[in-house]
Amino acid sequence: MSVTRWRLAEYLKQRGISAYALAKSTGTARPTTIYRLARPDHTPTRVDLPTLTMVIDGLRKLTGEDVQISDILEYVPDS
Repeated sequence: MSVTRWRLAEYLKQRGISAYALAKSTGTARPTTIYRLARPDHTPTRVDLPTLTMVIDGLRKLTGEDVQISDILEYVPDS
């Protein structure tokens, strides 16, 4: 079965960014939401688009990089 998985934990770790810093940079996201999404073992059951947008905006603000959805979400096809 194909899966879509969050890569947010990897992204944050590679750049030395804490979930707390990301939550603060969004200005509106609840820290518990960001902590949940940033857990390495987190498997999404659905994606809330406003939250995804806040995460991407926060990452862009923190890193200055052109962060895209594919940087934090990965589709793994059935093998």
